[in-house]
This record gives sequence, structure tokens and C-alpha cells, in this order.
Amino acid sequence: MAIDPPVYLDANILVGTIVRTHRLYPTCVRLMATLLTGKSDILLSAMSVNECLWATAKLAYCQLAKQPPNAHWSKTCYLRWCERIFASYEGWITAVGSMMKSWSSAGVPIEVIPKRDALWEHVVDLTPHYMRQFKLSPADAMHLALAETHARTFITADSDFEAVQKNPPVGELVILHLVA
Repeated sequence: MAIDPPVYLDANILVGTIVRTHRLYPTCVRLMATLLTGKSDILLSAMSVNECLWATAKLAYCQLAKQPPNAHWSKTCYLRWCERIFASYEGWITAVGSMMKSWSSAGVPIEVIPKRDALWEHVVDLTPHYMRQFKLSPADAMHLALAETHARTFITADSDFEAVQKNPPVGELVILHLVA
């Protein structure tokens, strides 16, 4: 698969790379191998990192509590299980930071976006537009706006982007939707 860099990664791609029991693990690992060996420019947002941390904490909880991946998850649940999550699955939680450092040390250009105020203002303007146009959640609309303003390729496993992929925003952004 040809992927034009820079590549913006959605949080679910990070989670699929970290958690071996995740349904997308094999697909995400192959994708990341392609990106890393090609030294593709990789873009992440603070929001992607935040969502990855929250999702890995939830998956750790599900493992510990023997719950399905779609189990109820809340801040209260997290606070109740936090110590056990970190005692057993700290590696999942810290993996995203470790991966970013390792990739950078290996010479892969990795950047957390946005860095410039003018682009951030554009992202903030696009987000409500995409919420309405594509009926996306605020977080998903912001991921799309970040990808559009900074990347050539947006890689996600979120099914909410299937409709966007069929009728993408005007511009050069290519949306790749991963499935297991």
C-alpha cells in the first residue's frame, strides 16, 4: 500500500500497535513497520495521545475485571481500578511515549501537532464544520481537521470515518480506514 507522508495517526492505530490482544494488532503492526522502515513523517496530536492513554487504561481494566472491550468505562471506574491497572498494565500506558522516543531516536520524523497558532486557529474553525457536515463527534471532527491541515494521509480504524472516506473534504487528504 502506498502511503503519502506526512501521515496523521488516529489514537486507535496507536492502541492497535500497543495491545497484542487488540483486534487490529496484526494490521497496525504491519502498518507501523511500513511507516517506520520508510521513515515516513508521522504526525500525532496531543488529543491522539490522550485518547490512546484512556483507551489502553480501559482495555487494561477489561482484562483485569474480565469484561468485554465494550464494557462501561468512566472516570469513577478508572479511579477505582487505577492502582491495579498500573500494577499489571503500566507498559501499555507508557508505551506510546516510549514508542515516540524510540521512533525519533531511530531517525523517524515524528511531530506532535499543531505547532503554529495560525494552523491551530484553522483547525478550530474546521472542527464545527466537520461536526455538522459529516455528523462526527467533536474529537473525530478535530482529528479530521488536524489531518487536513497537517498531513497528506490520515490513518484510522474508526468506522465513523467510512462516510468521510467516500466523500472527503476538498483537498489532497487521503483517508485510509484499517479493518481487522
